[in-house]
Amino acid sequence: MSIAPEPVRIVFMGTPPLSVPFLEALVGDGYSVAGVVTQPDRPVGRGYGISPSAVRVRAELYGIPVTTPETLKTEEALAPLLEWRPDVIVVVAYGKILPKKILDLPGWGCINVHASLLPALRGASPIQWAILNDFPETGLTLMKMDEGMDTGPVLSRISIPVAPDETTISLAEKMMSVGPAFMATQLREYLSGNLAPFPQEGKSSVAPLIRKEQGRIPFEESARRVDCHVRAMFPWPGAFCDSPIGILRVLSGSACTGTPGSGVPGTILDAGTDGIRVACGEGVYRIEEIQRSGGRAMSVREFLKGNRLLPGTLLSSGENSGSRS
Repeated sequence: MSIAPEPVRIVFMGTPPLSVPFLEALVGDGYSVAGVVTQPDRPVGRGYGISPSAVRVRAELYGIPVTTPETLKTEEALAPLLEWRPDVIVVVAYGKILPKKILDLPGWGCINVHASLLPALRGASPIQWAILNDFPETGLTLMKMDEGMDTGPVLSRISIPVAPDETTISLAEKMMSVGPAFMATQLREYLSGNLAPFPQEGKSSVAPLIRKEQGRIPFEESARRVDCHVRAMFPWPGAFCDSPIGILRVLSGSACTGTPGSGVPGTILDAGTDGIRVACGEGVYRIEEIQRSGGRAMSVREFLKGNRLLPGTLLSSGENSGSRS
């Protein structure tokens, strides 16, 4: 197997804060990052001020050239990459599908860090779907990209346990704590000729992009499913339900183990200082932290001092949050 030239010229493609530690790892490990491709500046916050991506901010601090094309399908978008002459392109949560012209550009291919143990959870939201599906384990896959959606051959994997109370934030933090070093060391092994790509094996599943309307809490499902839903949807898009006092956002809670359900799913069974217990399709879910639309997050104890939610009140039910993978 051949060995990549020294120094290896890398182009990095990424956009959100999750991508930043991976760029930092490449720079810290001594790679020559010739350029960065990231999403264009976008409106952020209530004032809708235009802000650059987290990756652009970090790249500019390093003095690395940055390009922010709206699309990758034009000659204009391809021009900076041709100028940078990458030996390999490293992609971490860039946010767009790469056209064949870019996939074929570097001699060592386009290498992606995907947040699942492929072929499980191919798609845009693997961290959230791992929690939604109550996976006991997920991980990171270093793969060589092809024209499919996360279908390329695998270079290396690392497993990461999913705790019973995991949220999207905590699982992403786990991945960021091990992922950058994993990527940097395994990439070096690949470029040294010590890692050969091998085909994905096993049952595939998908993790499509989570949309805002999927935050609606599916009380018609089991209490454990509801618990998974709330944790997966935190912090975005947020788990929510309708109520007589408006939309309520549920920030945290727990499934009441050993407690049988009673009543129509979504019905409040009781509301006390330790939580609001809600009937589910199977079992009972206890809401512990809550937020009214436009209000601030607070514990149920604090919330009930100024808001009445009586037993028998029906919260949203019967509208599923979307098919699971």
